[in-house]
Amino acid sequence: MKKLVSYLFILAAFTSCRNGDDLLKDGNDWDIVISSSQHVPGIGNTDGPHQGTPWELPEGVELVQRPGKAFDPSPQLLFGSLNTFYADLSFVNHLDVKIKIHFPAGLICLFDKEGRTQDGLLTSAVTVDLPAASSFRKSGPDTTTIYLGLGCLNHSKAFPWEENQEPDTRDYPIGKGMYKPGVVTSDPNLRKFLDLLKDYPGLRLTRHYNPQEMFDPEYEPEPWRKIYMTIQGALWDITDGDGLSRQSHRELLEALKPYR
Repeated sequence: MKKLVSYLFILAAFTSCRNGDDLLKDGNDWDIVISSSQHVPGIGNTDGPHQGTPWELPEGVELVQRPGKAFDPSPQLLFGSLNTFYADLSFVNHLDVKIKIHFPAGLICLFDKEGRTQDGLLTSAVTVDLPAASSFRKSGPDTTTIYLGLGCLNHSKAFPWEENQEPDTRDYPIGKGMYKPGVVTSDPNLRKFLDLLKDYPGLRLTRHYNPQEMFDPEYEPEPWRKIYMTIQGALWDITDGDGLSRQSHRELLEALKPYR
């Protein structure tokens, strides 16, 4: 089943928008324009800690666990520009002023449980407002839970939503209670890939999909989903394949045009 779902993502990367402007003309279609990072620690099937700058919380903000919190599908709680899976993050602001939390493009969310499951990459910068603690003076500081949409960095590992069976999670690509923010990647190949995805506000996540439907042999993704599958397929070319080819690079840029 995992192979079937992975195939669908990769197929989307190779079948989108082949008739666009002739971008990156110089060279052969099979030339690699963004090199592979499959042998870099933490990426692909290579073990080890990810390379990058540790992500830090603003002063006065605490990252907390909310194991009893049901997944909330409200679109206003969903952030990011890629939706292979979501990570839920919960914060408490202990200060009497509103605080903005900045999540930079390239933030890696680390799988924090037992097993071999994908780590996630945030592909666009996100800013979240936390209300002042004084807004909840009678009951103490409130907890704010958000959902970051992420891309997968390890093609051979499991998706975090594969075993979702609870009523609140089974129809959504959520890795509930499984992730924590790690580092902002310094990998040069991932940074080049992230540069390709800059300034496409139309990719902002506004709706959900049911990942369990992809296990149906007759599954056909909804049109709105195809761009995200194309992006994930290109990302896996870098993290687990030989790198992003000139042809795939050109096709990705063409597919992104409507989202500028």
